[in-house]
Amino acid sequence: MKTLITLTLSMILLAAAPALAQQYDRTRGELSPGTQAPNRADMVTVINSGTATHLIATLEYGERVECFECIPLLSRKLLESSDARVREISAWWLRRRPFGMGPIMIHMKSVLATDSDPVRRTRAAEALGEFMDGHALPALSTAVTGDADAGVRAAAVRALGRLNVYGGNTAIAAAFGDVDANVRRAALSVVLRVNFFRAYDAIIPLLGDSDADVRRRSALILGSFRVDTAVSPLIAMLRGDTSTTARQAAAWALGRIGGSEAQTALAETYGTESVSLVRDAIEIAQQMRR
Repeated sequence: MKTLITLTLSMILLAAAPALAQQYDRTRGELSPGTQAPNRADMVTVINSGTATHLIATLEYGERVECFECIPLLSRKLLESSDARVREISAWWLRRRPFGMGPIMIHMKSVLATDSDPVRRTRAAEALGEFMDGHALPALSTAVTGDADAGVRAAAVRALGRLNVYGGNTAIAAAFGDVDANVRRAALSVVLRVNFFRAYDAIIPLLGDSDADVRRRSALILGSFRVDTAVSPLIAMLRGDTSTTARQAAAWALGRIGGSEAQTALAETYGTESVSLVRDAIEIAQQMRR
């Protein structure tokens, strides 16, 4: 009886298999249950004249549609669209085309290195980051340290963070010394996202930066990494910084790092600090290492 039941179940499953199977259609792309990927003509139309929302939905549904006509159209979007969402989704779709990416990478690196328009250079840097291809590392690193426009340098730093390869950490650390605060902020914004970053000593001088937000971010990062060598400058920051948020960050960082020197400074400063928000931060920091 058991054998008969097993045989019957096997026959039922075999009979149902053709109906359940869903063959991959190379023209229209892989079909998700209950949906249908756009065809090439639909995709071209939306890329040329659709809204940003429509384009995003179309490219997501058409992730695996083999639309060779779409590649140059989306490549132009990377440089010409003023909508960051359009540029991001275009890069997302293009990076799934390994056989079409080579010429686009070469073009974006060329634009980043030679184009006279800083807006186009900025967008080229963004695209290279979104492609997440390590071959873009030299071009982005050169832009971080050598481009004349601060917006391009900041975009290249963020792109290195998106790229997240070890070789990019040197250029990120170099950006801490940039003359423009936006570039320094961009560099700090990617430190906690990249792997194997160890250039802590390059962050410590930023505790005395002219920009309060740079000082605040630097303190939080040094606290996150528990950098012992930052304790003395963090104490000076807690006691004398003119920014309330910077002093709050210094208190948190000292509590995170811990140690007798940090705890003594927190206790002493609590009695002299006049801003309640900073006093609250100090009180919390004192409890962190107990």
